[in-house]
Amino acid sequence: MSDETPPPAPVPAGPPAARRMTWATAGGIALVTFLIGVLIAVWAINRFGASGAAEQPQNVPAAPQPTKVIVTPPVATDPASLSARQELLSAQLTALEQRGAAITAASASAYGNATRAEGLFVALAARRQISRGQGLGYLEQQLRDRFGATQPNEVNAIIAASRDPVTVEDLRLGLDQIGPQLALGPSGGTGWGGSVWRLLGSLIIVHPRNTPSPVPSERLARVRRMLAQDQVEAAVEEVNKLPGAAQATGWMTGAKRYVEARKALNVLEAAALSGRVVNPATANPASAR
Repeated sequence: MSDETPPPAPVPAGPPAARRMTWATAGGIALVTFLIGVLIAVWAINRFGASGAAEQPQNVPAAPQPTKVIVTPPVATDPASLSARQELLSAQLTALEQRGAAITAASASAYGNATRAEGLFVALAARRQISRGQGLGYLEQQLRDRFGATQPNEVNAIIAASRDPVTVEDLRLGLDQIGPQLALGPSGGTGWGGSVWRLLGSLIIVHPRNTPSPVPSERLARVRRMLAQDQVEAAVEEVNKLPGAAQATGWMTGAKRYVEARKALNVLEAAALSGRVVNPATANPASAR
């Protein structure tokens, strides 16, 4: 029997190889699992993140508007600044008062001018109607409203003249009718003896050089010229100097009424120009309706 020790049996190589395969497999599995998780996370972000972003404006409240801050300038409190400010305000107030007074004065002037113009228009319209021998109509009330309180006598004279009008043409025609009686006098038709005597007496008449002739025929001619020039008052004076003036009472009455109406119209026109006229819209509102 030999003393040699038998060699040890060889160790199988299977287990270490199997252990190395196990670690590699585990590492691969872990890597694959990690990649799958990353992919799932990316997909989830793309899927749910977009819809959440789309719905976010509906749920998120609006951003608050910035608050506007008004900074008030500091008010001066020292006496000098307060006094200067008070003087400035006083000057501005004085300027406003002056402007207001100017506007008031301008308004009053415009109102007065309008009232004077209306009164003058009424007076001129009344003169035109009387000159035409026509009634005044609605102008009667206008004359009473505007001039009745200040010139009642003139208003009454104009209204009376308009109700029985006398024109220059009426006076001229009347003078033609009574002319022979005015020239011959009251005894002009008593006989040929008186007529011859008056004719002889009128042949020689002595009068100053620069005075109108007193011959009745020439006086009548002057009266006609005066009527043509609307000088009725002067014509009345000439007729009073004629021999038959006593027989012209009707003509004289009409001529005097004509003169009085024109004088009254002159007074009303002067009153309208001077502002002595009433506006019926303010004095008597009922008459303006």
